[in-house]
Amino acid sequence: MHRIIDWNELWKAIHTGSPGRAEKDRDPAAVWDRRASAYHRVTRDETKATRQELAVLDLRPGDTVLDMGAGTGRLAVPIAQAVAHVTALDPSGGMLSILKERMAEKGQTNYSCVRMRWEDTEIGRDIEPHDVVIAAFSLGFYDLAAALEKLDAAARRSVYLFWHAGEWRNPEEMALYRGVFGEEGAMRKGYPDYIYPVNILHDAGIYPNVQIYREVWDSVYDSIDEAARNWVEMHNPGQEDLSVVREYFSRVLSRNESGRYIETASRPTAAIWWTKENR
Repeated sequence: MHRIIDWNELWKAIHTGSPGRAEKDRDPAAVWDRRASAYHRVTRDETKATRQELAVLDLRPGDTVLDMGAGTGRLAVPIAQAVAHVTALDPSGGMLSILKERMAEKGQTNYSCVRMRWEDTEIGRDIEPHDVVIAAFSLGFYDLAAALEKLDAAARRSVYLFWHAGEWRNPEEMALYRGVFGEEGAMRKGYPDYIYPVNILHDAGIYPNVQIYREVWDSVYDSIDEAARNWVEMHNPGQEDLSVVREYFSRVLSRNESGRYIETASRPTAAIWWTKENR
């Protein structure tokens, strides 16, 4: 097939324009080890987005499932309650440590952890093929085509991707990014949207299903100050003046029935999936 646009090369060109992405490429474990606690605080009370993603998946009781970029187990933990075995792969030992704690809290033992970069993983050596492979918001690779090819090779039945559609944050938080990093800096913080992996898959002869929906995220904090400090820890460590961030959270947070502060955000999201039978 003649290609006018090489979507993977375009993705690479955008990827190299961000110093933050270059740091993640060099040592993602160090980056996410530093952010593990902050990430857990953001997602520990989240249920809505997880339920939306789980509803897309075709999971069966006897399945083996690979969660690539499993993080603290937001998906891996509930999936373990529905299938035979889950393999959680992540480069960050800090993230996987929290995942193990969450598995223990649920009494789940039908899982294993692999601490590796996906780029370094070899199917058949480090990871055996699984019935279902999932990558939820974990596609931040320089060579996306190679990462997607490996996801496909790791799946016996189906692959599911979740990625943002349009800007990578909702309009309110994008305004905060512009306030903190400036217009150009904010543009370099995110990743290209779902149309890139869809077109890269198409060029590889994989024609996936795509469902666009509004994903809803709840984050709960004890105070506005905790929310502001957590955001800085996640997105701009070392930032000393938190006034802009506090002002943002003072606007977007509301009190729930227990008196804690809740942020409800929604953004267009793409569920992308394909099965080996339909190839």
